[in-house]
Amino acid sequence: MWQTNPPLETEWEYLFGNGPVKHRPTEKEELLTVAGHDFEGLMKAGRLSIGLTLLHQSIAEKTPFGDNHYFWLHNADAVLQLNMASDRIREYFIAAFFNETLESYKKKGKKNSWYVTPFIQVRDECNNKQPDQRLKNAAGELPDIAAQIFRYRETRNVIVHEIATKLGETNKQLIKKQRHAYDEGSSSAQERVEPSYEDLRNHHLQIESNHKVEIANTVTRLKDWYNSLVKFSSFVFESEYWLRRKIVPNQNAGADQ
Repeated sequence: MWQTNPPLETEWEYLFGNGPVKHRPTEKEELLTVAGHDFEGLMKAGRLSIGLTLLHQSIAEKTPFGDNHYFWLHNADAVLQLNMASDRIREYFIAAFFNETLESYKKKGKKNSWYVTPFIQVRDECNNKQPDQRLKNAAGELPDIAAQIFRYRETRNVIVHEIATKLGETNKQLIKKQRHAYDEGSSSAQERVEPSYEDLRNHHLQIESNHKVEIANTVTRLKDWYNSLVKFSSFVFESEYWLRRKIVPNQNAGADQ
C-alpha cells in the first residue's frame, strides 16, 4: 500500500523474540496505521467487486428485459466499498495533519463535516506559509480530487436505492403505463391500432440501446471513482510523508514538531 515509508515500522525482531521493543506507538501512529490499512483492504474489496461487475457486464447487456441481479448486486457492493474507502483516506489525512479523530475534528467547525474541508485548509495553509515545494505540490492537488470524490459519494444513496428497487421500479412503470392508457380511453371498448413489425422492432432496438448506455455509464462511474481514489491516495500519502519528515513545522495543523 505505502508509496512511501509507513508511519509506523513493525519491529519484527521484537515480535519474533529476538530483541526488546524500541518504540512505543503513539495514538497518532495508531490512527494512521489503522486508517491506512482499512483503506487498503476496502480498495482491494472494491476492486474485486468491480471485477465481478465487469464479468457480468456482457450478460447484462444482452438481457435488457432480464433482472441482471448479479451485475447490479456487484455494482452496489463496489459502490459501498468505494464509499467506505473514501472515508478512510480522509480519516488518514485528518489524523496526519490535524492530530484529530474524525469525530473530534468534526466538532471543531461546522464546515469540518464537509468532505473537502480538511484538504482545502491544508492547501491554503501551505500557500500562505510557503512550505517545501514537494509538500505544497502534493497538498495542492487534493481539493479538486476531493471534490470529485464527494460528487461520487453524493450519488451513492440514489444508486444503491435504484439498484435495490430495480425490479419493483420496472413493474411500477408498467402499471403507470396501463393506468395512463385506461385513463386516455385505450380500453377494450375502443378500437386499438396494432403496431407494425417495424414499430415493434424499432421500439425493441431503442430499449436495447438505452439499456446498453445505462450499463456502460454504470461501469464508467465505478472505474472513475476507483481511479480517482488511487490518484488521491498517492497525494495523501506523499503529503503525510513530507510532513512526517518535518520539512514544514505546522503548529496550526497539528503536525509533529
